[in-house]
Amino acid sequence: MRTYAFPFSAIVDNDDMKLGLIVNAVDSNIGGLLITGPKGIAKSTMVRSLSSVLPEVKVVKGCRFHCDPDGDLCDECLARKKNGNLETEYMKIRIINLPNSTTLDRVVGSLDISHAIKGESVLREGLIGEANRGILYIDEVNLLDDSIVDSILDAAASGVNIVEREGVSYIHPARFILVGTMNPEEGELRPQLLDRFGISVEGKMPESPEKLLEISEKVDKFDRNKQGFIDEYKVQDAEIQSKIIKARKILQNVTIKRNYLLFIADTVLKNSLSNRAMISTVKTAKAIAAYYGRTEVNEYDLKKALEFALNHRIREKGKKNPDYNFREPDRDKSDSEDNGGDESNQNHTEPFDKKNNEEGEGGNVSQKKPANKKESPKIQGVDVKPAKGIETKKSGRSGISRQHRHKGVKAGTYMDVRSSLLNTWASGFRMINDKTIVMRDSYSRGSVPFIIAIDSSRSMNFSSRIEIAKEFSEMLLKKLYLIRSRVALIKFSGTRSDLLMNFSRNFTALKNHIDNISSGGKTPLYDALNEIYKLSSYEKLMTVSLLITDGRGNVFPGNPKENLKDISSKIKPVSKMYIIDKKDNRFLPTYNGIISYYSGAKIINNIQSIQIN
Repeated sequence: MRTYAFPFSAIVDNDDMKLGLIVNAVDSNIGGLLITGPKGIAKSTMVRSLSSVLPEVKVVKGCRFHCDPDGDLCDECLARKKNGNLETEYMKIRIINLPNSTTLDRVVGSLDISHAIKGESVLREGLIGEANRGILYIDEVNLLDDSIVDSILDAAASGVNIVEREGVSYIHPARFILVGTMNPEEGELRPQLLDRFGISVEGKMPESPEKLLEISEKVDKFDRNKQGFIDEYKVQDAEIQSKIIKARKILQNVTIKRNYLLFIADTVLKNSLSNRAMISTVKTAKAIAAYYGRTEVNEYDLKKALEFALNHRIREKGKKNPDYNFREPDRDKSDSEDNGGDESNQNHTEPFDKKNNEEGEGGNVSQKKPANKKESPKIQGVDVKPAKGIETKKSGRSGISRQHRHKGVKAGTYMDVRSSLLNTWASGFRMINDKTIVMRDSYSRGSVPFIIAIDSSRSMNFSSRIEIAKEFSEMLLKKLYLIRSRVALIKFSGTRSDLLMNFSRNFTALKNHIDNISSGGKTPLYDALNEIYKLSSYEKLMTVSLLITDGRGNVFPGNPKENLKDISSKIKPVSKMYIIDKKDNRFLPTYNGIISYYSGAKIINNIQSIQIN
């Protein structure tokens, strides 16, 4: 089936997203691009359209990894080169889409089952191998398993993929443009992974009705005649492609003045960022300059590179973005005088290509303590492991030692077919049976999703409820690296509940949200429980929810008792709930007993009753 990509030059606005993709195409060593922003702003459309402006690449004919004949080669291509039968061809760059349901074996590569049952160890390439010399696109990267994202980022940074799995040892080139998109409202990336993306840009909604109308008209025109619409923008796409080709040729000759480098280093150090931030900024500045046909970085390139490379790293630390306008570092004025000099285009700014694809001139620049393996995380004695252990035979040639593997919790039991086949073969059986089945959890073990729901209605004990939430968030922060917790925060008052933070490991943001909660209004208890149910039902694992309330709800869609009975029964199979009620006034009526009975929740009166081991 033929698919049609929307023309890159036809996309309206979001110039930063376009430029971020372009600079990664100019220099794939930047480390990939993370695009954040609300849903419906054409993040995925823009990534897929990038292939329409990328030049074809020279590859080894018949190579499954599309090796560069003038660069790194896989073992098969090295053997062909040694034998003198290395043929080449040109290939259009492909976009490899990585779905959220994928497994680590499928991503990095693993043993080929068809050869394994014959007793042969042969690598079956993964998505990283298929993406070599192309684009690896991860939509909703924040919802992907951490171990998978880590493996992809390792390969992207090193340029090679090392496979050491089930008797297979293999290394192959892994040079691809890594692009991840995410909606922060659905959860954040953990800081370690966020820092691994070279640059990040934030997509924006249209700023005017005219822009929104233009988008709608273009999409409608594309839907009615795809090929005709693509042909209409062929010239503009070809011009962008030509600039990318020229940029790649001059990239090695692009220079950056020493006082610019010192300014970057000073900004990085002041914000306590990593070496990677410095390297990404320099590479990005050079790639931007090369794209605009310059061999020396100017102030526009510098400022834009700092925004791209540092904003997501600084924001993760809970700080505001600094002023990226260049200022001469005081301590190195002499160096800058020696290495600088006046430059005619130093203050020149360049917006991204407009509709006529002309470069604008004079545009305005805007401003571990190790975990105890014998213990599992518990809350008041309740096991919060992702799934129960089942005893199976260990995969491998011996087939005699025993270990615990885990059931997947999405769509029932997850059987590792590959490991089960190997185990069957190694144990001398001809067919898989109950003694050789290997079960595996396809999701990260221990990543327990917590939900904190705070009653922020106007009542006498509001301040004590806030203190409980703060104390629990601090407890989670201390145990973060032990149980890999993610937390969502709900506050409810007035007539409805508000999701202040979706599942995230950003505990700085959690603290800020809790500090800024104000009291007032009624108690929409039912709506808060409904929000807990919705969040929990979307999760792969059973959540643990903390409902901090006195239970005196007074906003219901119908009969209070029937409403609470219904929603509490729905919560029971998807969340282990604790109701934290200090019972400051025992004589006022409360609905906490009804919620507890039908949801299976435990009512406690202080934070010390909750233990995370």
